[in-house]
Formats: sequence, C-alpha cells, structure tokens
Amino acid sequence: MTTIHTLSNGVRVIADPMPGLQTAAFGVWVKAGSMDERAGEHGVAHLLEHMAFKGTKKRTARSLAEEIESVGGYLNAATSHQRTGYYARLLKDDLATGADIVADILQNPVFSEGELEKEREVVIQEIGEVADTPDDVVFELLTEVTWKDHPLGRTILGTPETVRAQTPDSLRKFMDRWYRPQEMIIAASGAVDEASLLMLTEEYFSAMPDKGEPLTRTQPKFHGGVRHADRDIEQTHLALAFPGVASAHDDFFATRLLADILGGGMSSRLFQKIREERGLAYSVYAFADGFEQSGLFGAYVNAEAEHITESAEIIRHEMEDATRALDDQEIARAKALLRSSLMLGLESPASRIEAAAGQLFVYGALMTPEEILQRIDDISANDLKRCALRAFDGPCAVSIVGPGNLHSVSNLFADN
Repeated sequence: MTTIHTLSNGVRVIADPMPGLQTAAFGVWVKAGSMDERAGEHGVAHLLEHMAFKGTKKRTARSLAEEIESVGGYLNAATSHQRTGYYARLLKDDLATGADIVADILQNPVFSEGELEKEREVVIQEIGEVADTPDDVVFELLTEVTWKDHPLGRTILGTPETVRAQTPDSLRKFMDRWYRPQEMIIAASGAVDEASLLMLTEEYFSAMPDKGEPLTRTQPKFHGGVRHADRDIEQTHLALAFPGVASAHDDFFATRLLADILGGGMSSRLFQKIREERGLAYSVYAFADGFEQSGLFGAYVNAEAEHITESAEIIRHEMEDATRALDDQEIARAKALLRSSLMLGLESPASRIEAAAGQLFVYGALMTPEEILQRIDDISANDLKRCALRAFDGPCAVSIVGPGNLHSVSNLFADN
C-alpha cells in the first residue's frame, strides 16, 4: 500500500512497496525548474543539477561515482521547466546508501570553481548537441513562439553565454532561494520497507533548514506565431501547438486521449493518413503537455520539404474533423492504448516514483490506478469534442526547421 508521510520540516515522503522485487528506486524532487530563474540566471537550474554530482563536503566527484557504482547502483538527475529530480536505482539492501548520497548532494554541495569551469563546458557541449538535432530545435522554437517572453518559453539548458555567466554564488543563491523542505518530495518504490524508509528520510533529510522564499509563478499566456529556421538538411521538421490544459484540469486526461486518437498509435488518424495511406513521412505524432498553469496540444511531423505542406493540410483537416465527430471504435482503441501505457509504467519502480511525485505536486494527493482507469473510462465523445474545440479555436504556434515553404504552412493556420 502506498502511503504519504511528512517529516518535521515539511518534506513529504511517499513509500510505495512493490512485493517480490529485488531493487528499489529512490528520488527527491524539488519544485524548482528553469521557469523559476530570474534575470541573469538562464540555465542555472540545469547547471545546478549537473554540479550536484561534482563534489560535496564529504565526497569528491569521483568518490560519489565510485560509491554508488560499488553497490551496483545508478545515480542521475533531470531538470524540467517546473521541477528538478535527483534519483538512484539500487539493490534492496543498498537503499540507505542511495538516501545518504542524495541527501549529501542536496545539503552539502561544494560548487568549486574548478569543477564549475569544467561543467560549464560540458553543458555548452550539451547545448551544441541539441542545436545539431533538428527535432529538438523545432520544439525549442515552438515553446519560444508560444510563450514569448515568459520563462516557460526559454530553453531549459540556457545559452552558452548565460551558462558561462553562472558562478558558484549564483548556484548557491538559486538553491538557497528555492530548495525549501516544503517544496520537496521524497519517493521510494520497489523493494522498500515503509518503516525503514521513514527512519532513513528522518535521519538524512529532517535537518534541512526552512529557508528561502515562497514559490510564486506568473501565469503564462499562449501567444502563438511562426518561427522558421531555414537549414540545409534532408528533412523538414514541423511542429504545431494550440492551447491545451493544465495538468490538474478536469479535461487533462481527455486532452491526452484526443492526442492519442489523432497521433498516438499506428491506428491513429495522422499515422494512417500521413504515413500509411500517402507515405509522406516516417515520423508523425500528436501530443498533449500539461504544466502547472497552462498546457499545449499539438502535432509533429518530419518529411521531405515537398511533403510538408500536404502533411500540414492533413493535420489541419483531422483536427477540424475532431471538433465535429469521433468514431466510437477509435475512441475505444485510444482508451485501451492510454490505459495500457499508464499501467505499464506502474510496473517500473523508477516510473512509479516519478509519477507519484508528479501527482503529489499537481493534485496534493495520489491517484490509485483504479481512479486513473475510471477517469479514462468516463471520457465521452462530447468531452473529446470540447477539448478539440478549445484547442482549435485558440491561437496557433508554428515552428519549422529545414527547407520548406513557411508561408504555405502558416497560412493553413492563419485563422487560429
């Protein structure tokens, strides 16, 4: 049984035992991401996550790596627009080692200038890798044109200039400001004993001081617009976005389902029309992303430049058609796919802790698998039509990377 506890300093702890497993996943999530960066801090949230593994008051960067790998464990972290996670995968008898290490990197980082100098260059190489990947760039451009000057529209990695501008002091200030116990969630799943987990978390995390500032975020506004990076590459990448809904919105699951109907599995409308029937593209899909105060609904396709306009026409037609009627059989297929993808994720301890932490941040509570399945089952054709109308009646954001007629595509969505 999954349970939630709160330490004396406000850190919430999710204990999620999975009987029969020999491994465990342990993670700490902080409600602080790239959208919480202030002027001059672009890229600091992600750089801070990198620097967490570069030495503490007790451990060097090398000893951190050697200690976790000496027990066959795996240590990593990830930064998003809204939060940052630090996590470990270990054998069941080594959970204390993972908790100790994660607590150490969060509470005792050194941020030495020597390590920071090297890690700045590592992140700049990462930025360069993204810049060389058109299907990453097209979504960076999409978020920029969608949210304009809002922090949600900035890249998570930062730019080479902003990353080079970060110092040990700027890292400490960001961490001291936002890494507050009240905005932290610890989650452990797999071969986990609830009582032992609570003892570990109390030992390693309850002394974290209550400092910093209450987290405040401004409401992003969906602007829309067009952005084109004309590159001499073989394929043209097109991404479209319309207003979606926030993660906690009542229509979030319905919007996810609508995305699956349009461009989820191989039986989806876009896959069948664009790839199977006409052979216009190899990769095509739809997506629904939810944030704390907003969301995106859209589609992506990459194809030869001569096929991009026709592909965009099909995307527009299928989205318009979804505002009128959806077939009961395609709704049933999409529900089956959504149910299975969510339930398959619950078989992985690593997926479970991430999902549980996300639910606790979004809803303030956990949803049982039965509750999730019921919400999916309750989605009606009218719910899906409402979601389609909401998205397609709003503004549109268009981004293209590669050769192609930008105007012929953007004109298709000029009314949005």
